[in-house]
Amino acid sequence: MYSKNLGVESARLLTTLAGQGQIIFTVDAAMQVYGKSYSATVQTLRRLDRAGWLVRLNAGKYAIVPLEAGEEALPTANHLVIARELVDGVPYYISHDSALEVHNMLTRPVTAVTVTTSRRLLNRVVLHVPYQFVIAKPEALWGFAPIWVMPDEQVQVSDFERTILDGLARPDLCAGVSEVATGLWMRKDDLDWDKLVAYAHRLNNRAAARRLGYLLELYDLATESIRNGLRDMVGSNYALLDPLLPAEGRRLARWRLRINLNPENLKGIVST
Repeated sequence: MYSKNLGVESARLLTTLAGQGQIIFTVDAAMQVYGKSYSATVQTLRRLDRAGWLVRLNAGKYAIVPLEAGEEALPTANHLVIARELVDGVPYYISHDSALEVHNMLTRPVTAVTVTTSRRLLNRVVLHVPYQFVIAKPEALWGFAPIWVMPDEQVQVSDFERTILDGLARPDLCAGVSEVATGLWMRKDDLDWDKLVAYAHRLNNRAAARRLGYLLELYDLATESIRNGLRDMVGSNYALLDPLLPAEGRRLARWRLRINLNPENLKGIVST
């Protein structure tokens, strides 16, 4: 149960910060409003955190829970901005199904936020929103750009092409290959096919390249020359088209894939 006993000073602190648009704020910002010492300010913030009026994001940084909200309060701060703050200045980008959602490449809601970052972080839940972190080497952090998610807030999000490749490399983080295929089709007019193939080579994930080649061929997207640019990444071993599904179905030698996802279901995406 959240304590509702804010007190006059604490109420002034939170309403002033919120009024200044500082839904996410630092201890220093709170000190300027509160007018007390660092130690006294930290003690107050910790008490408000325990009472449910704040949530601690990282050392010295908090997010405000709406003052008018009840016990099932959600943060007023954008969940992608919270994700940015959770990585605390380390290189990152919003990725996988979260990036698909940002780019309007999904037809379903996403309840969690997925972040690729060079910092090893534990998954956590902040005010009922799950945040999951994918560790990557610093040199693997490319193919993203800042996007405005609030009038005065930007976050790093993988671009269209990197989003597709990441999804095909890790379908488990996108609810399966069919969801990535949906995004591919929805944004087919916005994708740079040459960049997509170049990204596939740079990512150097053979399974992702095979899945991409198969989908481009299935939907007759890009040119044959561009699709052929993926052939040298096929290799000799077979991969599952969708690793989330059972290892069954026919083998397609051209892309070294086991087609364990009904192609008619994938084609149905085009007609909906």
